[in-house]
Amino acid sequence: MTAYTLSIVEGDPVSTSSGDDIFSPSSPVDFSQLDPYILLWLTEHGYEDEGRRVVVTPAGHEPEGVRVVASRDVDL
Repeated sequence: MTAYTLSIVEGDPVSTSSGDDIFSPSSPVDFSQLDPYILLWLTEHGYEDEGRRVVVTPAGHEPEGVRVVASRDVDL
């Protein structure tokens, strides 16, 4: 298992070292890998709201240069 932090953010990260959008080809986590509890958490925290997106970073790290709405560690 590998641990990652999923962060719901507003704005664009300053650099790619901040993390990868979960829907980008470079993301280490694919949306389809997430279990129903994580999907519910994303929905409850408004990941689909306009101007928001989900950024994947190594566990314990949050993206820089953006407003983080909510973060959660996941093991995949």
